Amino acid sequence: MVRTTSLMTSFWSALLLVVAIVAVTQACNVPPDFWCDSQEIAQRCGVTHQCESFKRDRRPIKLTLMYEALCPYCQKFITNQLGNIYNQFQNVVELELIPWGNARLLRNGQVSCNHGQKECDANRLMGCVIDAVKVKQALPFIVCLERELGRNNVEYALSHCTGFIRNHYRTIRHCYDTERGQQLQRQAAHRTASVRANPILEVPYLVFNDYSPNMDGNAISTMALPQLIQKWKTYKRL
Repeated sequence: MVRTTSLMTSFWSALLLVVAIVAVTQACNVPPDFWCDSQEIAQRCGVTHQCESFKRDRRPIKLTLMYEALCPYCQKFITNQLGNIYNQFQNVVELELIPWGNARLLRNGQVSCNHGQKECDANRLMGCVIDAVKVKQALPFIVCLERELGRNNVEYALSHCTGFIRNHYRTIRHCYDTERGQQLQRQAAHRTASVRANPILEVPYLVFNDYSPNMDGNAISTMALPQLIQKWKTYKRL
């Protein structure tokens, strides 16, 4: 009799658990992007704690752009969107720029770039600029450089955009002409390869708080970045 009672208790407990899981699954019938939109939805989807934790975090959103200098889509995103987005949200976004993209480190230590040596040189130059000055100063130079690279070589583009980095030109030039520039490119390669949870298979690629979305998520992020940041800003009350 005791054994039968114990079995029945286990059966009903398991049944109630299944019913609860089914109920939550049925109640949570909205896409994950909306789970934190309201307390009701968060409760229905069982993510109340996670949503509250995100809202309480007052740190800026870390936004990392993985790109390569001569990728047409990267150039368009940087020159047409990124500068304005950063100017609008610089108080709530910590911007990181990684000029590497789909470049490759060869066994002999050299770098092979998707769009040839010109791109390797431009990536290396931007790496030196990012290393020498704060991103608020580096970004206008990079926007300028990307605009010029479409019709000019790296040296001409550098001379045309020097005004943005005039006080640091010697440091940047030395970096660009020496092993330091190559070292920074190896670091960019490692940073690009180490992102999680999804590998960088295209550029431009946006990484949020060191999390890389899948390719579909990246496509949405690059098209709707201002709206996403505004949404997260509202969540976090920054």
